[in-house]
Amino acid sequence: MTVERGIIPVDPRHTARSIRAATQGNPIRALVELITNADDSYIRLEQAGAEVDGSIEILYKKEGHDCRFGVRDLAEGMTHLRVREIIRYGAQTSGRSARQNVRGYFGQGAKDALASMKHGSLCTFSGSRFVECGFFLEKGKAWYQISEDLPANDLLRNEHGILGNGTVAYFTVVQSVPRLDTVHKELANNFHLRRILTNRRRKIFLVEESTGQKRRLRFLMPEGTQVFKEEFVVPYGEGMRVRMIVMRAKTGDISQTGDDRTGGLLLLDDMEVVLGISLFKYDSEPLAARLFGEVQIDGFRSLLEEEEPVLRDDRDGLDTRHPFCRQLVVEIEKRLGKIVDEERTRKQQEEQGKFDRDEATRYRKAFRILNEIAEAEAPDVINLGDEPGGKIEEPPNGFALYPTTAQISVGKRYNFQLRVSSHLIRQGTVVNLRSSCAKIRLITRQVVIAANVPEKVIVKHVTIEGLEANTEGVVQAIMDSHIAESKVYVVPEKELLLTEGMVFQPESITVRPNHPKTVHLFVYIKIIEGTSQIRISSNNPAVQVSTGQVQVNESQAVRHVAKYPIEVWGDGPEQQAVITAEWENSIALLEVSVKTKDEEHADNGRQGMFSDPEYDFDPEPSQRTTYSPETGKVAIYVNFPSVKHYLGDNRQYAKTLAAQVFIADLVGERCFYEIARHKVQTGGVLLRPEAQYDRIQRDVIILSRKYGQKVHEALVDQALLKSSRNTPA
Repeated sequence: MTVERGIIPVDPRHTARSIRAATQGNPIRALVELITNADDSYIRLEQAGAEVDGSIEILYKKEGHDCRFGVRDLAEGMTHLRVREIIRYGAQTSGRSARQNVRGYFGQGAKDALASMKHGSLCTFSGSRFVECGFFLEKGKAWYQISEDLPANDLLRNEHGILGNGTVAYFTVVQSVPRLDTVHKELANNFHLRRILTNRRRKIFLVEESTGQKRRLRFLMPEGTQVFKEEFVVPYGEGMRVRMIVMRAKTGDISQTGDDRTGGLLLLDDMEVVLGISLFKYDSEPLAARLFGEVQIDGFRSLLEEEEPVLRDDRDGLDTRHPFCRQLVVEIEKRLGKIVDEERTRKQQEEQGKFDRDEATRYRKAFRILNEIAEAEAPDVINLGDEPGGKIEEPPNGFALYPTTAQISVGKRYNFQLRVSSHLIRQGTVVNLRSSCAKIRLITRQVVIAANVPEKVIVKHVTIEGLEANTEGVVQAIMDSHIAESKVYVVPEKELLLTEGMVFQPESITVRPNHPKTVHLFVYIKIIEGTSQIRISSNNPAVQVSTGQVQVNESQAVRHVAKYPIEVWGDGPEQQAVITAEWENSIALLEVSVKTKDEEHADNGRQGMFSDPEYDFDPEPSQRTTYSPETGKVAIYVNFPSVKHYLGDNRQYAKTLAAQVFIADLVGERCFYEIARHKVQTGGVLLRPEAQYDRIQRDVIILSRKYGQKVHEALVDQALLKSSRNTPA
């Protein structure tokens, strides 16, 4: 009997479906594949002992409604023969089979990325030769189109930005083009690129080609405490060793979904190549919301070399249908289960740390007093509608906003007066507010006015905030058929402009990791003249700015003030920085906080600077107390040694006199500092950071002397204090 033996052919339509599935038409996924391929090229050079540049540039160029993307490296480059070899779909073209720590498990990443997008092409230089190869889908099939190799002349090298060896891959997006900021955020936070972005030998830049602006992309893991570390063996074959480390974020819940998740366990092979990220069945578990870490699997590459289907075809994690992956997940989940149980115990401890009724009453009274102190010493709202003598005139037509025009600055809140004649009021009259400009934010959006009040004219406050200088708009109050208006101009901070010659607006911002935000530097050209070079710097390398200098151009000034946009972003959460603009003896400061959640404009419904305090059971706190400007909360860290000494590890001594006096000191110390800091930073008269520190410390002492006793009287049980005084020594 004759037996025929051969390789099963692949239907071209199957290849096309696989290509579409790999990137799903998503430009971010396509860029991830191309960046990974560029990194692999550098790895092969490094393992051959070559010195490498290590830079990878992501190119972004808007062309009408379309956008051309590119990924450029200065690595190996490819000959015509090599390009022909990589065209083969599914071949071992990346170097994985040679035990190199590259990501190209399937030999198809770059081809998928380029063929699935519009106008995908690969342009490469090797030695003195240049080759271009196009990839595309047509009639349900995957095609390539390769040029003959050409001399690598200066014209070609300048066109593609490669002077030596290297490769640049291009594609075009014709619909739903992501903004530059979106590309920045999604690439910098993408878990597939985490090892590349944290590799000191790599420099990843996002380049806006139309302006030449470069942004350095980096990633910082959240600060955390190690809660688990273990090596164990999965009983598969001869046994495969696994190393597992789990951390708990110090700053609260972190993202546990999507390619840009911060949490989860990063799965790595023996050569630290990223395989996926997951908490498996605990992905949606609230008690696991703060967990992140790594799982490294020794011997994983041997499974791939034996063509074991341990990875999903879309290269998006382990294929849990495979026996090894199934056993591995069971072992990981077993250990995660114990960690989740420990988290449950920790949460229960925190519940024990909550205030009882007597404590809650004392804290409520104390923080009401502290908010009154803050309002008196460092007012957060500037009243614009008040008139000398306090006499309130009845408004024309019975309904008006005062003042009818106003100038405000960024970062401060302003109260307008809404005046309504009582004869217009019926039960539950509602006044709605709106702003014609998104940069003039309404804090008060609606006012409800009660009927049957004795006053002839009812006065309510309407609070607004300017978000960007050199903007203007109209604020309207609408009640039935009545409309009142006020014209509002947002201007730079005049005092600092006139003394320093420049000011950032706003002067403080909160950003999310790798979410760029634009601030403006305003320059008064009568002090800082045209052609002057202003230096821009950050005191924290994890908080970056889009430019290191600004050149003043008098032709850009309006009423002697020039406005320059500067983008700011942080590489990771819980970073603090001061951005400084300097010219000769002039200086402008911008405070930046990087947080995992965008709480920049959160109102939280609190009344005043401070809200209810909380106890935090972080096992290794770095300080006794913290204050959050976003929530107004003062956190007291129970496990800080001196705090634990008075409170006990479960707050079991909280009702003792010693503990109450100690907590009163802690709360007063923190709140007086925050009031003083707010007062100094909004005063508009500081010149240098060291002057700011000295002024704050001076004001803290004044506040403590003036109000410290009131805080102690509110927070310390006075009956307990009296009893202790009557007890014989």
